[in-house]
Amino acid sequence: MTAPRIVATGVGVISTIGAGREQFEDNLYAGCAGIGPSQMFGEEAITAEVRDFVPQTWLGTKGIRVLDRAARLLCVAAEMALSATGLKQPENAEGDPQFGLVCGTMFGSVHSITSFDWSGQTDGVKYVNPMEFPNTVINSPAGQAAIKFKLRGVNSTISAGLASGLYAIHYAAEFLRFGRASALLAGGVEELCEESFVGFRKAGVLSASGRSRPFQAGHDGMVLGEGSALLVVETEERARARGVTPLFEIAGFGSAHDAHAINAFHVRGQGAAAAMRQALEAAGLTPADIGCVIAGASGSPAADQMEWHALKEVFGPRLGELPVSAPKAAFGEAMGASGALLALCGATALRRQHAPPTAGFIGADAPLRLSAQAQPFSAHAVLVNCFGCDGNNASLVLKSV
Repeated sequence: MTAPRIVATGVGVISTIGAGREQFEDNLYAGCAGIGPSQMFGEEAITAEVRDFVPQTWLGTKGIRVLDRAARLLCVAAEMALSATGLKQPENAEGDPQFGLVCGTMFGSVHSITSFDWSGQTDGVKYVNPMEFPNTVINSPAGQAAIKFKLRGVNSTISAGLASGLYAIHYAAEFLRFGRASALLAGGVEELCEESFVGFRKAGVLSASGRSRPFQAGHDGMVLGEGSALLVVETEERARARGVTPLFEIAGFGSAHDAHAINAFHVRGQGAAAAMRQALEAAGLTPADIGCVIAGASGSPAADQMEWHALKEVFGPRLGELPVSAPKAAFGEAMGASGALLALCGATALRRQHAPPTAGFIGADAPLRLSAQAQPFSAHAVLVNCFGCDGNNASLVLKSV
């Protein structure tokens, strides 16, 4: 029996370079970068945060008060994706038990968790706010989104570090192939907060210059970001039965773990290369079939070097001719949301047949074909990478339908 093809039929996204699919794509291809002085931590801090975020624009005011920042970001992306596909449930509906949500995140609602615990420690357990308790678990954004949008099916949160968003998309695709859901929202979310920002800063991985320069000379670390991106995924058969034209196919996924240290990349890139090969094999493709690579590079010298080694191992001499894009130069390292944002970049590249610009690109530190301009290609498949410093390596192949 042939496995069903899994396709995406809708998109919801909010990021530092745009809210909504059209704005995100237009700003991405215009070479915009959403990196600058922080509204949260003071102008001396440089971040890629969603500035002037007003979730009521999309969600209205009902029920907003109980949602923390991570849940609000995820709910906005869900609202956009469901509205775009006509799958949003009416207010008085019971919800579809075959429609659920798979969300990737690195920390979840870490600020809510920390604040609640701190309040209990300093003020005493009698004085903690019980309304904040539901936000004190890593899967609270997914749970809150399911409640708000009546998603009665599977509700899963995947935490695989920086690669969480790609893992979530694959997990959702497998659920659909096994017939355990009729449709799913799949992607990732991450909030930028004091706890994550200080943690990454103390780990010494943030850019001292405040610039995200993947694969470029002078790259000195990542710029931390946030956001949310969700895909509506379903089988191609169901989509066409609904009269919907699929946007693209989720064709192959690969993962490999090569932990070297909890906060250091293994620069030889063996796990990353294995993940790419697995994704290509799962899609029934070879490296020659790939039109462009959406790299997970963030400006971390070790991470960039590792990905370059892995790409060279997989693509060999062809690598110098293959368009490569590093979109984190535009929206920063969005942690658990990065994989989903990068997948959206890959889908857009596939439709436009142009690899997105690498924002602010001047010159490569490695022999890769990057550019500050969109790069044309002619192919029906793209490869999306997302690799983490904890050894989690994930790759996804997207195909035209």
